[in-house]
Amino acid sequence: MDLLFSIFLTVFAVYCFFLVGAQSPAPTATELGAAFWPRMILVAMIALLIANIVKSLKENKADSFKTLGEFKFTEFFKGKLFIGMVLVFIMALLMPYIGFMPVCFLFLMAYGALLGERRWLRLFLFSLGITFLLYVLFQGALSIMLARGSGVFREFALMCEGFLSF
Repeated sequence: MDLLFSIFLTVFAVYCFFLVGAQSPAPTATELGAAFWPRMILVAMIALLIANIVKSLKENKADSFKTLGEFKFTEFFKGKLFIGMVLVFIMALLMPYIGFMPVCFLFLMAYGALLGERRWLRLFLFSLGITFLLYVLFQGALSIMLARGSGVFREFALMCEGFLSF
């Protein structure tokens, strides 16, 4: 299953690489362009997926394709991989409405719990710290506008931007 999923994601990432280049405006002499960072992330993702495919093939050389026929749908939908994908989907749906910071914090808390972390104070502090670090990295250092949300969440995001004043 891991092998099949990696192959599917590799094909999808290659498609997205070309789609991002075709959909984004051309870069100027002084800017990298809107497609630069998404393409860099896609290249890293493709390299890691290829490494995962090679690793899977080496580990289960004889069993790799034999196990593809034994796929069990009920176990897949109960697995952490599927639940993680659902969490990412929910995060993507909520992002425009409640903004980056609350969604990132809640996502990290949920994903940490999914991975088995039961020390809630530690999980809370790490989620808060990582959210703050990602916010400073993207909003400040990379000048990438993050979703602010609407209503009270927008006011919260504007307040945070005022504190950090990039």
